[in-house]
Amino acid sequence: MDTFAGTTAGASVERAIAAGRDAFASTWSPNRVAVAPGRIELLGNHVDYNGGPVLAAAIDRFIVVAASDESRGSQSLRAVAADIPDGSVVALDADALGDWRNPSPPPNSFDYVRGLIASLVQRPSLDPQLPASIAIAGDVPMGFGVSSSAALCVGLALALAEGFSGQEDVVLVAQEAEHRAGTPCGTMDQSASVAGGAIAFDGATLGVERLDPDLGDLVFALADSGVERTLGSSSYPRRVAESREALALVQGELGPDVANLAALAATQVDDLEARGILSGVLAQRARHVVDETARVHAGQEAMIAGDWPRFGRLMTESGRSSATLYDISHPRVEELVAAALGVEGVLGARMMGGGEGGAALVLLPRETVPDLERTLVSRYYRRHGMADREGLIHVCAFAPGAAVVPLLGRSAIG
Repeated sequence: MDTFAGTTAGASVERAIAAGRDAFASTWSPNRVAVAPGRIELLGNHVDYNGGPVLAAAIDRFIVVAASDESRGSQSLRAVAADIPDGSVVALDADALGDWRNPSPPPNSFDYVRGLIASLVQRPSLDPQLPASIAIAGDVPMGFGVSSSAALCVGLALALAEGFSGQEDVVLVAQEAEHRAGTPCGTMDQSASVAGGAIAFDGATLGVERLDPDLGDLVFALADSGVERTLGSSSYPRRVAESREALALVQGELGPDVANLAALAATQVDDLEARGILSGVLAQRARHVVDETARVHAGQEAMIAGDWPRFGRLMTESGRSSATLYDISHPRVEELVAAALGVEGVLGARMMGGGEGGAALVLLPRETVPDLERTLVSRYYRRHGMADREGLIHVCAFAPGAAVVPLLGRSAIG
């Protein structure tokens, strides 16, 4: 656990083991524990599945999957989640899940477990660690847009299989699990969780470049809008479909060499719109992708140069484009962003993630966090009856990538 020293991962490990002992047996003890972080998307909203670049970072909020080998049932799995109130155990048969896809999205937590098992069954190169019992716990905020589902699927993959050829293999298995569960995601979320730290993700090649930015006294903070969302039930699937429709029209006009919307130049979008090839919402979607791609490149330059005021301005522009051209935000989130931008010292703020709820991402000096909290309580949270809730604002640090960890000092857990 040394990799995650000073984080909340240890507490989640303890809760997972306690849940496993309550559900399975007082002597239950895991022999594999995987820890996977959530992520924040810094710049690059909805461009990953359009072949564009994204700046993202793993954060110090984690999903833990503790697994114990069992002797009964050749391909069986028993699972419990510490954060599901009823504490019920779900029993699954891997042999019956080979072709499984969720018939009724949006998914619940155990649908991701089903999706992960199904994706393992389809990969003979991997060695599923079954039969097993698993216990899941974590503190990645759900509905915030910080990829709790990706962290869960990455953690499940590492805890339940061996034989991965590399990080990309883990990413693809976790992505397939989400697809089977009913979430049509790209691979940026899983890549950030697996790689750790801050990354530049290339949506065209799925390549990952590890970055090492110096934030100085700045922090990224997440502010809860109070509007819950999930990728499977939001407009995310519709935006994916609209992007594919727009790309088909572009390729019909410019040829198949245009591999994705992010490959277009702004002048090409202008021309295609003027000639009626792209019109209405499809033109807006393409314009957001092209403009956002340019913002990511500019943002990476600013990050490397330590020009965080410029980076903050690009964040704010990204949020406005996401809300208008891509129509993926929510009025409450935009109200929250406006309140955050009114705090002196804030460098940038934007909606984040799939959209239609979740959290606002804010870049600000650490010393300004109390001012942000007071302002959001008075200008947003009190107005929406949220002022007494806990966990409304999360100040995040960059975190290590997902790993299977040794359980040193397990006796101290009980």
